[in-house]
Amino acid sequence: MKTSFVALLAASTALIAGAAFAQAPAAPAAPRAPPPPMRIDKIKPDLYFIVGGGGNSELRVTKDGAFLVDAKLLNDKDYGDLIKLIESVSPKPVKIVVDTHHHADHTGNNEKFLASGAEVIGQENIPKIFEHYTSQLAPHTPASPNVLYKDKKDVKLGGVEFKLFHFSAGHTGGDTIVYFPKDKAIAFGDLLVEAPTVPNYDAGNGGGSLLGFQHELAEGLKLKWDVAFPGHGDKPMTRDEVVEYKKKIDQLISRIRDAINAGVPKDKLIASIKTDDLGWKLGGQFWAPPARVDALVDELSKK
Repeated sequence: MKTSFVALLAASTALIAGAAFAQAPAAPAAPRAPPPPMRIDKIKPDLYFIVGGGGNSELRVTKDGAFLVDAKLLNDKDYGDLIKLIESVSPKPVKIVVDTHHHADHTGNNEKFLASGAEVIGQENIPKIFEHYTSQLAPHTPASPNVLYKDKKDVKLGGVEFKLFHFSAGHTGGDTIVYFPKDKAIAFGDLLVEAPTVPNYDAGNGGGSLLGFQHELAEGLKLKWDVAFPGHGDKPMTRDEVVEYKKKIDQLISRIRDAINAGVPKDKLIASIKTDDLGWKLGGQFWAPPARVDALVDELSKK
């Protein structure tokens, strides 16, 4: 009888404790740390790198106004912060903006710069992509560039020359690489990103191509420069670093092609690719969607 009573008491205690545990409120999730403030770094005389507020931007100050690459996210705070940073190094307004591609973290404030009287330049496919583009990064589709070009375009501002190149579809179907000949610098947009950010070929509606991604990097490396600006990452990169990055893209393409030729099913393809030595983890919105896998298999299956 004594043993039964002890057992019953233990069971009741456990039941009460379990009920109390079940009713206890879950611990609140730790609040996310706010993003670091936007900052501007001087890289060369009159050439600046602006990090934060979306994709990276580059600013070249000239005697007749400023030349800006990429306009960051569409919101009053990021636009205001961007303008304050620009005004801290240039008394003259932005006269020209170049979109490296259509994504809203790079084109968001196109409309604000257009309203200010600036010229916004982009590759001719961007307006076509915007016809069906949606993004959670912006309250609505960004404004299209008001000056379009096809393959290459030379731009001059304040006696300074800039060269724009669209070598092929790569990160997107509307990529632009911006070359600063006088400064021996180049802006690759999201064709170049620093780890842990994963390279992204926006296939399907974005018009991207992994082989084109590889081709654009190769063409950019043929130009004479010693500093490169990534679309995401907190510092510029050297030529040697970009060469190593291009080698990783080459390795990635080779491994995916080998897996396709070995008959790895589409639904297991991305998970089968070894990338830990490359510093990337494939998956998520950049690699896992079936439409992107289909495009990848179609592209890399061709001889």
